[in-house]
Amino acid sequence: MIRKIELKDLEAVFELLDELYENKIEYSIFAQKYKASLNDDNFYEIVAVEDNKVVGVLISRIINRLAKKKNILFIDDLIVNEKYRNIGIGKLLIQNAMDYAVSTDCESLELTSLISNINAHRFYENNGFEKRQYKFKKHLN
Repeated sequence: MIRKIELKDLEAVFELLDELYENKIEYSIFAQKYKASLNDDNFYEIVAVEDNKVVGVLISRIINRLAKKKNILFIDDLIVNEKYRNIGIGKLLIQNAMDYAVSTDCESLELTSLISNINAHRFYENNGFEKRQYKFKKHLN
């Protein structure tokens, strides 16, 4: 089952995202941002639930680009618990986000992925995404 995240999902979502970010997330900051995002209409955050357990999460937000006619839905994070991979949960999360993007008149779904994450690249390409650009990053601190 796919549903919007709720406050009660905080711990489970933290655990999944902390795995994605290699245990580098500071819980107190995450919890504060998580709670704020629940009331932010620009965020679209969903979880996959199996056997009453959160096993996947997709965090996205609507981005308004001044030079574009329509907004985009940008996927910030997507992860499925390793025990539940390769059974279609990631695809369901993507499909749900795509349906939401269409319903809010977005022109596309976009995301970034680490260069080294070949399995994720294959997953995204198998779900209709195409490689289009490079992302550049400069650390400030």
